[in-house]
Amino acid sequence: MTIPVKIIFHIIGCVLFISFPILLSPHPSLTWEVLSNPFTQRDLISFGMGLVFFYTSYYYLIPALYFEKKYVSYIFSLLIFAILIIFLPKILIHSDIEQFSPFINNRSPKSFLFELKNYFLLFFSILFSSLALKINDKWKKSHREKLISELSYLKAQINPHFLFNTLNSIYSLAIEKSDHTATAIVTLSSMMRYAISDTSAQYVSLEKEMNYINSYIDLQKLRLGETAIVNYTFDGDIHDKEIAPLVLIPFIENAFKHGVNPEETSQIDIQISVSDINLYLHVFNLKVPHNLQSQLKTGFGLENGRSQLKLLYPNKHSIKIENKNLSFTVSIKINLS
Repeated sequence: MTIPVKIIFHIIGCVLFISFPILLSPHPSLTWEVLSNPFTQRDLISFGMGLVFFYTSYYYLIPALYFEKKYVSYIFSLLIFAILIIFLPKILIHSDIEQFSPFINNRSPKSFLFELKNYFLLFFSILFSSLALKINDKWKKSHREKLISELSYLKAQINPHFLFNTLNSIYSLAIEKSDHTATAIVTLSSMMRYAISDTSAQYVSLEKEMNYINSYIDLQKLRLGETAIVNYTFDGDIHDKEIAPLVLIPFIENAFKHGVNPEETSQIDIQISVSDINLYLHVFNLKVPHNLQSQLKTGFGLENGRSQLKLLYPNKHSIKIENKNLSFTVSIKINLS
């Protein structure tokens, strides 16, 4: 059975922490002279109790008492640990100081006040370290929960938006009594199954996401027929790669929403390529006169997509938008590693 890396780091950290009294002694070694010294023994007991205090504080006292505002119980618990760390070593280890005076002449005086100051410093260092780490963990957890909530909200906006558009497309096919109506319904069913069951995960296989995009583009081609020139290319290896679900579709959907007019020929170019660690998306559409005013007002879908990229790929993506008089272009690069 393989030991998790996190546990290994904890064990190494504990060993180094307990070793401090020996490492800081005048003659750092595991010799009997060092280990039999009462001051080293007291330090070892204090550091051992400090280790127990750290884990108890981190995993129980702070979340169960401090965060729950049970301050009286929390302070009482701290006092107990302070007494154990400061006074337990002196109770357990009794020795004549003069007996060890030759040994301690080479180091700072070990008077009672000096020991007391060091143990208080040890106690408060552990206390503030555990507090700082736990508060930081709580902040990260809260931040993660906020991101998940925001992503859920964004996805909830995408799915109905897509569904309404696609149903309109199938309705158009049905009105025309197209032979492709049944195929479109089956394709939509497959897409909605993916959107409902798979996109709850933070990441999905790139192969599934590409199948979803391919199906979306196929549906749009069926709806538009010869009124739109849709050039779609894809290249690269998608196996063993993952991507955030529905993070690309807003940019593709935007081209069909604002770059198509059934009354005239429109053009949409979509290029997707995948390298070892990066995915590139390039979407181009002509602005049709009928939708020029709509293009000026657009922004919901694009902002939705940009928000998802910021949340899911911070510092791991780039996006470039060219909004010209007669065309609209979006170029995206995502680091999938």
